[in-house]
Amino acid sequence: LETMLQDLNAPPGALVVMDAGIATEANIQWLRTTGYGYLVVSRERHKQFDAEAAILIREEGDTQIRAQRVVDEVTGEVRLYCHSTGREAKERGIERRFSSRLEADLQYLAEGLQVPGRVKRYEKVLTRIGRLRQRYSRVARYYDIRLEKDVASGNAKALVWTRIVPTEETLPGVYCLRTNQADWDERTLWNTYTMLTDLEAVFRSLKSELGLRPIYHH
Repeated sequence: LETMLQDLNAPPGALVVMDAGIATEANIQWLRTTGYGYLVVSRERHKQFDAEAAILIREEGDTQIRAQRVVDEVTGEVRLYCHSTGREAKERGIERRFSSRLEADLQYLAEGLQVPGRVKRYEKVLTRIGRLRQRYSRVARYYDIRLEKDVASGNAKALVWTRIVPTEETLPGVYCLRTNQADWDERTLWNTYTMLTDLEAVFRSLKSELGLRPIYHH
């Protein structure tokens, strides 16, 4: 990050806008100590959103974006919790798709306990369940999966699962921006950050429609 800013001749006090990929805690701390402003996507797992405390930032068709501004009294850092109805619909759709796939794979394992030639050994079934948890990690935390063992044979005799109702902590459609621009309002912060989206669209055009990347087929 330091090398990039030097190559860009970024003056002290410039505002650095970054996505989550480069917004590590170490990079944020470096920006803070060297006097740069920053506006980044937070990597923190904790999310919150109070619809009553939020203001409407943008409304376009069925999509609404609302933002809640929270100031850290200790550091003075501002966190902007944003909720997008479009993003919520997309995340819920992805979760439904992964949930149906996980349940189908669990059902296959469960039925296999009674079918000749299918995996029955308790340890092997546990391994399969672990792999499914990895593959569907986005939704696996919402499931309580239990495997019962037949002590006499060493085989699994029953596989049962129940879906746990997600807590509000998951908050689909909510993301958080962090900044040290304490005097900026919600709309200014959000509009400034979304410039990244416009720039990424330009980069995609440069790499595709304008054909500036290597294309080895004709």
